[in-house]
Amino acid sequence: MNIVIIDDNAVNAKINAAYINKLDDINSVIFTNPIEGLAYCLEKDVDMILVDYKMPKVNGLELVRLVKENPEKSGVPIVMITSDSENDVRLAALDAGANDFLNKPVDEMELIIRVRNMLSLRSYTLELKRLANFDALTSVYNRRHYLEQAEKEMSRARRYSSPLSVLMIDVDKFKQVNDTYGHACGDTVLTELANICLAELREVDFIGRLGGEEFSVCLTETSLDRASLVAERLRKSIESATVNTEQESLKISVSIGLTEVSDCDQEFSNALNRADQALYSAKESGRNKIVSL
Repeated sequence: MNIVIIDDNAVNAKINAAYINKLDDINSVIFTNPIEGLAYCLEKDVDMILVDYKMPKVNGLELVRLVKENPEKSGVPIVMITSDSENDVRLAALDAGANDFLNKPVDEMELIIRVRNMLSLRSYTLELKRLANFDALTSVYNRRHYLEQAEKEMSRARRYSSPLSVLMIDVDKFKQVNDTYGHACGDTVLTELANICLAELREVDFIGRLGGEEFSVCLTETSLDRASLVAERLRKSIESATVNTEQESLKISVSIGLTEVSDCDQEFSNALNRADQALYSAKESGRNKIVSL
C-alpha cells in the first residue's frame, strides 16, 4: 500500500519511513515540501497520509482540509503528528477529518500499530467501495456506477470538445444457454465476455453491466468511425473465443448497437437509448452484427 509522509524535517521523515517500511507490502513516499506532497496526494493513488502539523506554506491542518474536500480522496486515512500541548490543534484537525494522532517524539511501535490500524480501515473502505461500484459476477462496473462515470465523461467531452461513443452489447440467444446448460453456465459466459472486453479495451475506456446479458461501453475521445472499428474487433474476438464451462465448451456471439454522443443529447441516457435502439436493430436483422445510429 502507498503511504505518503509529509514533513519539512527530512530527518524525522526518514526515521518514520524506516519504521513504516518494516511492515509488509508498504511503499512509503517522502515529501519535505508540503505543497508538492499535497499535489501528489490529490493526483496519485494513496492509501494513507502521515503529516506533520507545523510546516511552512501549508500546515498539516490546512492539508487535511484540502484532502478531505476532494470527494475521491476523502476516504484516505490521515494521521497527524503534533506535540502534547497542541490540544486545540487536535480538535481542529479532528473536525477537518484527521483520523488519528501521534505525539512527538514518535514511538516506533506506536507508529507501526497506528499505521497498521489505518491500513486495515483503508482496506475495508476500498472493499466496500468495490462492492458498491462493481458487478459481483463479472467485476465490471455495475449499472449505477457506470452511468455515473458516463455522465462525468460526457461533461468532460463537452468541456474539451472531444468525441465520445457508446456501445450496447447483448449476448445472442443467451436465454437458450441458460435453458439448455443452466444458469451457472450462463454466468461463465457473461464472465468470459466481460474478460474479453476488458482485454480489448484501452485503460481510458470503461464497461458496465446494465443488467442480465446487456453491457455498455464508453469509448472516450473516440468518433463514430473509430468506435465502429473497436466494436468490430470486440465482435470478432467474442465470436472466435471458446467458453469452457463445466458442461460443455461453447461458442457465443454478440450483437452491438453503437452511437456517438451529440450536441443534442441533454444527458447520457439520450445517447444510451439511441445505442439501445441500434442494438435492437442488430438483433432484429440477424444478430452477430453491429448497427450504428
